[in-house]
Amino acid sequence: MLHYYKELQNFVQRMVGNREYAAEIVQETYTKALEVDSKIIINNERAFLYKIAKNIVIDDSRKNSKFQKVIFEEEEYTIPKEEQPEEQILNILKENLIKEAIEKLPSRSKQAFVLHFIKGFTRQQIAQKMGISTNAAQKHITRATQKIKEQISLQDWDINE
Repeated sequence: MLHYYKELQNFVQRMVGNREYAAEIVQETYTKALEVDSKIIINNERAFLYKIAKNIVIDDSRKNSKFQKVIFEEEEYTIPKEEQPEEQILNILKENLIKEAIEKLPSRSKQAFVLHFIKGFTRQQIAQKMGISTNAAQKHITRATQKIKEQISLQDWDINE
């Protein structure tokens, strides 16, 4: 376990911002790690030490208000939700579901929907392009949107999640 000492000290120092205090916490970490019952099997010594050190920092910061902020590694180095692999897969599935729903639309509604939401045309531009009134273009867009929402609700999936 001693080969993690320097790494652990750097980790704690980044949280507390004080090298000497970090060294004290690391010593306390090793003391607590050695006090653990020998019957307990520790599969990941490194993670175990990090957890003890982090808990000591949290406990000390609660007792002493001399640290205004404790930086937690997972908060600092976590990737944004939209970049997490699970979220990317869910977004792909949602996109595919929406594409399938669009494909099932009647051709005129589909055309109006795609022109408006995907290509960014205004209702007036869509009306001119399709040779219909602005009201008719609006109705096609509204119907298409409703049908897509119905299709998605049948899949029991909220696209706003």
